[in-house]
Amino acid sequence: MREGKLIGAVSSFRRKDELAELSAQLSQVQAYSDLLRVQTHEHNNQLGTIAGLIELGATREALAFIGREAATEQTLLGFLMGAIAKPKVAGLLLGKYHRAHELGLELVIDPDARLHDIPARVSGSQLVTVLGNLIDNAFEATRRHGAPYQPIRVSLSDLGQDLVLEVEDGAGGIDPQLADRLFEQGVSSKPEPGHGIGLSLVRKTLDALQGEITIEATTQGSCVVCYIPKEV
Repeated sequence: MREGKLIGAVSSFRRKDELAELSAQLSQVQAYSDLLRVQTHEHNNQLGTIAGLIELGATREALAFIGREAATEQTLLGFLMGAIAKPKVAGLLLGKYHRAHELGLELVIDPDARLHDIPARVSGSQLVTVLGNLIDNAFEATRRHGAPYQPIRVSLSDLGQDLVLEVEDGAGGIDPQLADRLFEQGVSSKPEPGHGIGLSLVRKTLDALQGEITIEATTQGSCVVCYIPKEV
């Protein structure tokens, strides 16, 4: 403005997919935050139990409890680090395992899960975005469906020409009217506002990797399967 007259203007241009990129980054930060928060919660519970046993004079029981908890954690951690080449993905699954326990759910990771042969073009962050959002969606669907809760199952495979990621729930299936549109931004089976972002992020991430996603009906719920080609 000069002497009350407009003499110029500035335009700001942003990439159309900027929101999707920021949402994906937020999803990854949220996954790491959940991991730290849940582990803190679990450790506080364990310390409280140990302190209570010691105060009651049950030293032997306290030592046995410590041994069991340490063995369980080390077994799971050792399995994940041995089965998955990307530490970010192993960390995500460890955090989701504890998060499920905190929610009163059960997350079952296929003992034959394996992700070693991962092409360089597929980052750990992209896999975290896909898996993290699918698992969160399964958690929410399972809790909405109500007790008794069915386990959420995760399977990972690098056999063949694709990376295959599967997340299965027992939450009663998906509304057929929404099935074809669930991966559009803003579309959700949840009535509350503010949903419908996670699955669209999954779709955008898979599109960037030239991958595919399908939803298969199971006897008790649904199974989301993602295919990421090793070569394009």
